[in-house]
Amino acid sequence: MIDQQKKYVFIARGSSHIRYFKKVAAESALDITVIKLSFFSIGPSIKRYAHIIKNIDLEALVTPHLEKKAIKHRTLRKSVLWPAFASLTRFLTKFSIAKNAAIIDRTNAEVVGVWNGQKQPSAAIAEAAKALGKDVIYFENGLLPDTTTCDWSGVNCKNSLPKERAFYRQFCTDKTPPCKLVTRKAVSEKAAGVRAEQLPKRYIFVPFQVETDSQIISNSPWIKNMSQLYRHLSRVIEQVDDDELYIVIKEHPSESVRHDHLHHENKRILFANHCNTQELIERAQAILTVNSTVGIESLMLGKAVLVLGNACYDIEGVTQQVRSEEAMLQAFNSLEHIYWDVEVKSGFLNFLHDHYVIPTTWKNIDDKHITALTQRLNRQDALSQYLSDYQRPA
Repeated sequence: MIDQQKKYVFIARGSSHIRYFKKVAAESALDITVIKLSFFSIGPSIKRYAHIIKNIDLEALVTPHLEKKAIKHRTLRKSVLWPAFASLTRFLTKFSIAKNAAIIDRTNAEVVGVWNGQKQPSAAIAEAAKALGKDVIYFENGLLPDTTTCDWSGVNCKNSLPKERAFYRQFCTDKTPPCKLVTRKAVSEKAAGVRAEQLPKRYIFVPFQVETDSQIISNSPWIKNMSQLYRHLSRVIEQVDDDELYIVIKEHPSESVRHDHLHHENKRILFANHCNTQELIERAQAILTVNSTVGIESLMLGKAVLVLGNACYDIEGVTQQVRSEEAMLQAFNSLEHIYWDVEVKSGFLNFLHDHYVIPTTWKNIDDKHITALTQRLNRQDALSQYLSDYQRPA
């Protein structure tokens, strides 16, 4: 049953996200207002909301944003202008929180929808909403191919998926969720590296990630950039017992930065940028990732997954944590003994496919998407019920 009384407001800055939100608003029976955020959307009432800033951890918002800017603008980071830029960023963040609070309050909405929520400007929107006592729901790309994420807790490692292995045993079945990866179009051409027929017989596949993405900046305590990851890999591969084991890397198609300088540093680390990702996974002995969705896709393809960062699939019995070079070397030396619990792994993948993701990508929604999303927004879907039962005190 649809709650006709509850009001929602979805706020974003990106045009593609606004188009998606507007299509949802048009096709859903829910009362949804969509607002495109603009720096110039300033009203005289903003100063009335300045007081809410003192209840918000400003540094938690500013620090990841500054880290991202430092990576993208290295010359500025090293210049005498950086302290002034950092101070201006803190001021603008405070201004954004007050402005967002004013915008949200005017809508009289009980629920605020944002995209991602871990980076600016969506992080400031979410914090303003919470400071006003509003519920926040988060949208993101889906964890499985051709799906969308919509979660009341957050996205990526902040999402609502339980971390206790016992929860997933109830969903274990003999079926395997379908997995056909969707090829991403590269934003910039990458040096090709080896071809598929040149791949070694035994290798560990390592997908590089976008260094300015929140997955690396906010959810990766150990690995902060791909050059650092390469250095760890290079030292470890030289120490492994198996002389025929290699590492194969594919640079992220959405990363504009090229890593050509790394392509020939170590003969046992190969780049395969023009190879199909699914084939790279299927032929690998194991997959090592910071926290990419390639980790989930690898699980669905029956592969052992080693996780370097914070990930929603970093669950005992599903994947194996690697938090140091020593742990990495130990894992590389015992690939055939990497542990996973068949029931937990199966239950996790089934729960993800059957109850967690919203079917079809947000870029091409259909009736199934609208129905599932409406139920999620109303907290009337199976996920909401399972989580409610799980969180209820015994």
